[in-house]
Amino acid sequence: MTEPFGWAFVGAGGIARSVAKRIFPSGRHRLVSVYNRTFSRAEKLALKFGAKAYASLEEAVCADGVDGVYVNVTNNVHFDFALAALKCGKPVLLEKPMVTRAEQLERLITVAKEHDVYLCEAMWTWFSDSANEVKRIVSRGELGKVTSARISLCLPIAFSKKNRLLRPELAGGALLDLGIYPVTYAYRLFGLPKVVQSSAKFKCGVDISDDIKFIYDGFEVTIMTGIRSFRGVGESLKIVCENGRLTSGNYHSGAGFKVSGEKSMRFASDKNAMLVQFDSVASEIREGLKESRYVPLACSMDTAQIMDGIRDGIGLVFPFEAE
Repeated sequence: MTEPFGWAFVGAGGIARSVAKRIFPSGRHRLVSVYNRTFSRAEKLALKFGAKAYASLEEAVCADGVDGVYVNVTNNVHFDFALAALKCGKPVLLEKPMVTRAEQLERLITVAKEHDVYLCEAMWTWFSDSANEVKRIVSRGELGKVTSARISLCLPIAFSKKNRLLRPELAGGALLDLGIYPVTYAYRLFGLPKVVQSSAKFKCGVDISDDIKFIYDGFEVTIMTGIRSFRGVGESLKIVCENGRLTSGNYHSGAGFKVSGEKSMRFASDKNAMLVQFDSVASEIREGLKESRYVPLACSMDTAQIMDGIRDGIGLVFPFEAE
């Protein structure tokens, strides 16, 4: 019987707790160590899952039994903590968005190669069967040519000024936390757009909603995101083709989808897409891979560069980036 894969969690906030509840009951993964800037939060998570909390990142990452490191801190320190873990020679699964600027990802990839270790973006969408089936249907042209698409992720999740999404010093805002999903989804389906147009509404120094358009030959993709309301669309995927359409609700988390037209069908959702992601990453690391088959680093780099362009277009600059 294969031993459970041992994880060091860098970060012990809401994301870490949510992930832990989804993956550790399977018995295929175990929490070995936890590091958090607030030590008491690390202790609380470690105690719940039989792990040990550490006061330093390096100690947590290098603890006996650690097979891989899951970095799930606020966006502003993704780069710093992932870099530290890679320099310890440990495989890293880094939460989306991997970085705030593409040049940081270039550096992480370089260091990962120097230390001959695995590096992957925790973009759980693309580990799911449902997202990859959508891609297969579109790429094979089963519904004919694409004529238009709309991908949205708008959720009322940020109101208090203390909320991390409304804090520019933590690299908050709609684009980095929610917009990364539809932006990545569009790119993975249709490739690099010929033109990107973008606009945004700001509050508290961050973008609270974004309207983005990807222009391709023969069709456009409309992307909407927001963190203060559903904006009348919520979370939805709609791809219109010559011979039918493909629609989904919670597409970013591996939900099922429906195809309407000459060939009608329904595709079931992944019941635990987060576990699918961690199972896949653990398997890839044990195989000796240095990047994921599901989320290649070249795709993460393309997406990071697209995000840079959108940020420049809407004028989103964080305080720690100001000259």
